[in-house]
Amino acid sequence: MKESLSKREREILREVVDLYLASGEPVASAALARASRTGLSPASLRNVMAELEDKGFLIQPHTSAGRVPTDLGFRLYIDAILQSAALARRDERRLKAMLLPGGPLEEVLAQVSRVLADVTTEVGMALAPTSQQATLQSVHFVRVAPQRVLAVVVTGGGLVDSRLLAVERDFEPAELERISNYCTLSFVGLPLHEIRKRLLTLMAEERVQADQLLTGVVALGQQAVEAEVTSGGEVFVEGTGRLLERAGPSQLDAVRRLLAAFADKAMLLTLLNDFLAASGPRVLFGSEFSLVGGDNLGLIVTSFHRSSGEEGLIGVVGLKCMDYPRIIPIVDYIGNYLTKTGTEPGGAG
Repeated sequence: MKESLSKREREILREVVDLYLASGEPVASAALARASRTGLSPASLRNVMAELEDKGFLIQPHTSAGRVPTDLGFRLYIDAILQSAALARRDERRLKAMLLPGGPLEEVLAQVSRVLADVTTEVGMALAPTSQQATLQSVHFVRVAPQRVLAVVVTGGGLVDSRLLAVERDFEPAELERISNYCTLSFVGLPLHEIRKRLLTLMAEERVQADQLLTGVVALGQQAVEAEVTSGGEVFVEGTGRLLERAGPSQLDAVRRLLAAFADKAMLLTLLNDFLAASGPRVLFGSEFSLVGGDNLGLIVTSFHRSSGEEGLIGVVGLKCMDYPRIIPIVDYIGNYLTKTGTEPGGAG
C-alpha cells in the first residue's frame, strides 16, 4: 500500500498525523498549511488530503470538519517511525540517571514501570511470565493452614513468586524446611522444565515410596514447579490515574475495560504472550488493540530476554494520541537495558 502514495502524499500524511496526535482534533487544510513544510496552499493541501481519503488513509468525520487518520494511515505513519525514530539526548540522560543497575528482577521491573510512567507521562507496565528456561535459585515451603502450604519460588534472575498449594496430608514445619533445603540444593541452577522432568523421573523410582523426605519432595516440588511454569509471573503497572484524568466521555469505557484487564494478571499475561517472540518495539492502536477492543487506545511494547532465562515485556499504554516518535525509542532503550543483565544503563543504548 505504501507504494501507492507519492513522496508528497506520504509527507502530507505524516504532517496530518503529527497535528492530529498533538491536538486530538480533526486537521483542517488551513491549520495544515500553517505547519506544513511543503509550502502548499490550503487549497492544494485540501486536494491532496482528499486523495489520501480516497485511498483510505484519512477520513472526514463530518462534512464541515477536517480529517483524521484511519488505522491504515496510522500504520503507515508508525511503520516509518519504527524505521527512523531516535532517542532524544535529553531522554537518554534522564533514563541513565533513573535506571539503576542490579537488584532482583522483581525490583527492577517495578522500577521500570515507574520510570516509563514518569518519563512518558503515560501508563508504564512491565510483565514477566515465568519462562520454562528460567533457572531456580531457591524454593521455600511454609505451612500456613491444615493441608495448605505456601511455595515461594525464586528464579536465577531474582523473580519471586508465591503459590498456595493444596496437599493431601499435613506437613510439620521442620519437615518442610528439610524438603525446601533438599529441593534448593538438588535443583539450584537448573531450568524449571528440567526440574519438572527430574521430579517425574524421581516419582517413578521405588525408593521414593519408602523415603518420607523424597515423598514430600515429589509431592510439593512437582506442584510448585508446575504452577510456576503454567501461570507464574509478575505484572507491574504505574500511572493509571493519568489515563483516567485524560480520558474524555467517549473514551472512559475503553479505559475502564483496560484497567479491568490490568487487574487480571493471568489474562494480561496470556493476551500479551504473543509479543514475547517479537524483536524490537511493536505498536498497536485502534482496531488492532484487541486487549480491550478500544478504538481510543494505543500500546507500545517490546520484549526482553535475560541470560538467567527470564523473559518478559515492558511498554506503555495510553490514549491513541500519544507522542509515538518520542516514546517508541524510550521503550526500545529500556527493553535493551533489561536484556543486558548486569550492565550499566549506558550500555543498553
